[in-house]
Amino acid sequence: FVGIALLSYGTYRFAGSLFTKQVPLTKPPQEIKGKIVTLRQLREEYYIPYHTMFSNMVRKNLEFPEYITLGYTIKYLQSEHRKAQEGKMLMYCIFDNKDNKLIGAVEIRDKNDYDPGQLGCWLNEAYWGSGRIQEALTLITNVYFRLKPKEKSYIAHVRLWNKRSYKALKKFGLEDVGYFYEDGKATRYILEMKNKISN
Repeated sequence: FVGIALLSYGTYRFAGSLFTKQVPLTKPPQEIKGKIVTLRQLREEYYIPYHTMFSNMVRKNLEFPEYITLGYTIKYLQSEHRKAQEGKMLMYCIFDNKDNKLIGAVEIRDKNDYDPGQLGCWLNEAYWGSGRIQEALTLITNVYFRLKPKEKSYIAHVRLWNKRSYKALKKFGLEDVGYFYEDGKATRYILEMKNKISN
């Protein structure tokens, strides 16, 4: 994996290793540049491109309604934006470096009882492959553990039927730690990403 280092105010670029000693961060960078994708904090100007890329297939995998309006997406993003500004989660839009288009999103939420899975990510199906989601996960994981060096891990929940997402997270390095049960039946994999950045 490749990590990031401070380049200029608010912008980070690849340099070094994800799991080597890194200086803690006091606030999330506005932009994180990787080799194939760039992460940018959510802005109002991204709402329409986000809605455009938030396809039927993406929504199905995330268990969103089959049909949504732009108004629905805007209300959802306004709520996400608020949580990020309040420091309740780290959230970025994913941009492809070749065409500079918004192609997905990735977030790590604070731990809470009502929503035990912390990691959320999606990529428009036209951009699947070529390591984009792997790099996005590398970038956000590095920033998360540098912002919260005392956190030992973060947790992801994946529905048992969502094999593609499960394999992608396993490939990145998350480990199986059990199952989440609903009405006495296992419905989700529970995966954990440990903080391997030395302090």
